[in-house]
Amino acid sequence: MSIVYDNWERLVRATLRREELRISGLRTPSEISSFSSSPSRPSISSFNFSGLLVGDSFSYHEILQATGNLSSSNLIIHGLSGALFYGVLEDGIQVVVKKVDLSSLDKESYLRSELEFFGKVSHSRFVPFLGHCLDNWNEKFLVYKYMANEDLSSSFSNGNVDFQSPSLDWRTRLKIAIGAAEGLCYLHHECLPPLVHRNVEASSILIDENFEARLGRLTEVCTEKKDRNQSRISRFLRLPKGFDYEQGTSSGASNATCAYDVYCFGKVLLELVTGKLGFFADNDSSMQDWMENSLPYITTNDKELFVNIMDPSLTMDEHHFFEVWAVAIVAKACLSPKPSTRPQMTYILEALQDPKSVRLYTHGSPQSGAVGPAPAKTGRPERSKLGTSQATDNTIFSGSSTALPSGQFGDEAYPNWETKDLRVYTFSELKAATRNFRSEGLLGEGGFGRVYKGWLDAKSTSKSDRGSPIAVKRLNAESVLGFEEWQNEINMLGRVSHPNLIKLLGYCREDNELILVYEFMQKGSLTNHIFRKGPAVEPLPWDIRLKILIGAAQGLAYLHALQRSVIFRDFKNLSILLDGSYNAKISGFGLAKMGPLDDESHVSTRVMGTYGYAAPEYIATGHLYVKSDVYGFGVVLAEMVTGLRFLDLSRPRGKRNMANWIKPQLSDKRRIKSIMDPRLEGKYPTKAAVKMAQLSRKCLDYDHKARPSMKQVVDALEHIESANDSKGT
Repeated sequence: MSIVYDNWERLVRATLRREELRISGLRTPSEISSFSSSPSRPSISSFNFSGLLVGDSFSYHEILQATGNLSSSNLIIHGLSGALFYGVLEDGIQVVVKKVDLSSLDKESYLRSELEFFGKVSHSRFVPFLGHCLDNWNEKFLVYKYMANEDLSSSFSNGNVDFQSPSLDWRTRLKIAIGAAEGLCYLHHECLPPLVHRNVEASSILIDENFEARLGRLTEVCTEKKDRNQSRISRFLRLPKGFDYEQGTSSGASNATCAYDVYCFGKVLLELVTGKLGFFADNDSSMQDWMENSLPYITTNDKELFVNIMDPSLTMDEHHFFEVWAVAIVAKACLSPKPSTRPQMTYILEALQDPKSVRLYTHGSPQSGAVGPAPAKTGRPERSKLGTSQATDNTIFSGSSTALPSGQFGDEAYPNWETKDLRVYTFSELKAATRNFRSEGLLGEGGFGRVYKGWLDAKSTSKSDRGSPIAVKRLNAESVLGFEEWQNEINMLGRVSHPNLIKLLGYCREDNELILVYEFMQKGSLTNHIFRKGPAVEPLPWDIRLKILIGAAQGLAYLHALQRSVIFRDFKNLSILLDGSYNAKISGFGLAKMGPLDDESHVSTRVMGTYGYAAPEYIATGHLYVKSDVYGFGVVLAEMVTGLRFLDLSRPRGKRNMANWIKPQLSDKRRIKSIMDPRLEGKYPTKAAVKMAQLSRKCLDYDHKARPSMKQVVDALEHIESANDSKGT
């Protein structure tokens, strides 16, 4: 039976395959390489599936019953290898049924490919294969588990960003990327010979109800093709000038090597960090243009550039920004035009699993194109040695290869980050105070590092410190951004003092250790009290909530009233710590910025913070105003009134971001009771609750100029407190 070649690429693959079989003396493929075009194909009538059957066997009647007789309303898509239908089995299991019409050219090879693949390969990261139906003459069916969240491509806004309706959050995107990488790692490094997916893209990454990634579109999987016959085939076929067989086409797109899978996975990673489906453009030139326009913004020595292409819905704190930027660097490495310089999937997976712990290597890398943990610790780089080289094609990323900028408050404001009022602790002192940083004393963990409870014992040189509890924040040894936050906290808290700001007692800078020491706050974060539920959790009474809000507002008002104002930039419920008497103190100054000068209205900076708390004008423009903090305070106010998280992705769509629906209710006296925290059980003064809700609405005004100042917020809250409408009327 003659073969009809419908494109140049298939001709190349088929010719190479014939050469390989001729050289090896094989008549038929012995492995999954049979997925490639072969020089002879059995006729449909004689096609034999014996030995390929895997999974359950379904009858044709069961298939029709599950899919409503293959009705058009159940049709999902007409795919290359067959039409996909949604169905429900008799036992209630949701499935996807692929109908393979063997009367169409090449469909039988697709069918055989999938059956052979699932018969030989098993991994949790592939779409679950449930069974088959081979009863019908020219119509065969494959049955898969239904993926509740469809595929990755359906989760993006495709460039139409609605700041109030974010798509997948960063944690979920990273989880999906890790899952897909695990599947590709299995194909490339655990299968022998290595297998190539050949069809890695956002639409081939399926997502189940728990947002776990499963690789689909497995009809193209084949064994990796080596290039030992490249010159022979090139001469035989007289390939056009510039044709790179290792990549597969003259445009540089491979389809039979692991390096090609890596290249395609790099496209997916780029989509994850930009939120745009640039690789599903109408033509290849559009795809290439989009990629060429995006990649220059991804560099190892200037993270600020990356903000220009980052998905704006991924507003986040510094720790998460570093992760997104690091994944973008990995994507750029995967997209290297030279296949030999692309990282292997094992290194990519390690990088995704812990972005902040990996290192960047340039020309002196231990393995060309390697992404992964450093082979050995070399200590923290000197500041003068950081960020001196430009990114190259084979540059992979690190948590410690970016230039450390001057303190975010400006060198002219603080020429020397060291302060005389802060105590310098030795590492041995803090190690003893925390009992070797034991896990039992762990108070919390974030992008900066971990916070431990400690005690300064009698060995302390300061008598006043004996027996005092302290909070010890230990920097993640691999985090450059942590160093910036560490320095920023010293620059700020070493020079300001207010009853409603956390007190920094001192620091430690010794070898690889960067540590901050604070006063200990017995009640912990406000988050622990306002959102935790359960019979053992006492809800905060109304008067305590009001006390906390007044204290936090006074702290922000103090920062805004300084000779040169300070913008906190990331105010949220986690920023408020409570002492034993529920006095509020603001903590976490790592992202704080000096405010605008007298002749300026705002400062421009990359968008950092926490989604839901960041002001809309800051998200949209990067312009940071003093009243951007007021918006964040308004969010906390709304959370205290309702007992709900302002942003909660577990709520129904349309209710996830409170900004979408809460404002009208905050303004309407008649609707206040319907949104009040039910854990208060009605034990609050109604007039005070109405005034607090209305104050929150003013703080949440879309126009920053219309928001009250923090001084006005303090006055309003103190007036509510003094009114003391205890009758609840």
